[in-house]
Amino acid sequence: MLEDGSIGLIDYGQVKQISGRARQSLAKAIVALDDRKSDDDPDDLKKIGDLALELGVEVKEDAKPEATAAIALWLFDGSVEKLPGGYDKGELSPNSPVKELKSFPQDLVLVGRSTILIKGLSSRLGIPWSLSREWAPTARKVLAGDGKNSSGSKISSNEKIQFRSIMSMLKQWSKGKITRGIQKLPPRVRSRVISLILRLQENRS
Repeated sequence: MLEDGSIGLIDYGQVKQISGRARQSLAKAIVALDDRKSDDDPDDLKKIGDLALELGVEVKEDAKPEATAAIALWLFDGSVEKLPGGYDKGELSPNSPVKELKSFPQDLVLVGRSTILIKGLSSRLGIPWSLSREWAPTARKVLAGDGKNSSGSKISSNEKIQFRSIMSMLKQWSKGKITRGIQKLPPRVRSRVISLILRLQENRS
């Protein structure tokens, strides 16, 4: 909360465009996590584990069979109470599934880093937060891949979401520039500008 009562965004700078194949695999893993019946259903765990391997996650040879599924649950669902295979949720624990990692796909390092930041923030605030549940609608859109582009050919989900993200980013950027410009005005002028903006918004609605 900023001094003027507005909300400020903490920007960790975790931004990356994921390649098409990794994007599809990640979307499948997120949907599988969101669709699972329980945290210990063998069929769900096998499917989630296989998708983690498809993403490029490699575990040690002596890792438990549930290791890959436990890593996926640990990374993408902070609301999980108990990880499969008897693993601990704390990444610093000697019994953490993270200790079973042999290698992690380079293309997803920033994704992993971002999820850990979000998990840490939600944990500090005492909010059980499931990234898989929050990201599932976007993941389903990626896998659906419907729509046409201007030439009439099918638009890939990657193109659609990337374009929408760019447009949203530009709108937010312009709003931020305008807001900063208004804040620099003298108080009396600033009040008049804000009143005018509010009237315009009321007329539009």
